[in-house]
Amino acid sequence: MSSMDTINLRAPLPLAAGCGENDSACRRGFTVIELLIVIAAVGIMAATITPMLGSSVPAGDLDASAQLATDALRRAQAAVMSGRQNNVGAASRWGVHFEGGQVVVFSGATYGPAGVDNQAVVFNQEVRVTSVSLGGSCSLPAGTGDCDVHFAKVNGEPTESGAVTLTSSAGGTKTVTVNAAGLTDFQ
Repeated sequence: MSSMDTINLRAPLPLAAGCGENDSACRRGFTVIELLIVIAAVGIMAATITPMLGSSVPAGDLDASAQLATDALRRAQAAVMSGRQNNVGAASRWGVHFEGGQVVVFSGATYGPAGVDNQAVVFNQEVRVTSVSLGGSCSLPAGTGDCDVHFAKVNGEPTESGAVTLTSSAGGTKTVTVNAAGLTDFQ
């Protein structure tokens, strides 16, 4: 095609091989009925799948929250083993405090809600700490009593070991464990 040739935009599209001018089987496009059938089928599939997806979200939140709690324990353990200093500049003990919908990594011998080194890890609103069994009594959801795990300097062994149970609003549970050697995990 040379630069002087023009293209006729109004020319009819060529027909498929073997189709005549008035052959209804060779028309291009969809009818309104065909479109309505496809839309209805997609709607039925969406209505069927949506409840299944909605019930899996809390389980994902619960797994993520259990992983966050486990990571907080490991972070406190690593801080004490590395001799990390607190914001005041002194080498410090590090621990994790459990309460309601969060865990808090803190420095010092005891947890204080206003501690300058506190690093709160807040769970999804669907997940709560429902049980703390670390050798003492812990009152939830306030987190009063023995709701803390501390780690020893150098070897990183916990001064408290046991389990913390997280529960989702859908009823699922995950247990975060800390054993006497300082290994943390969740199930």
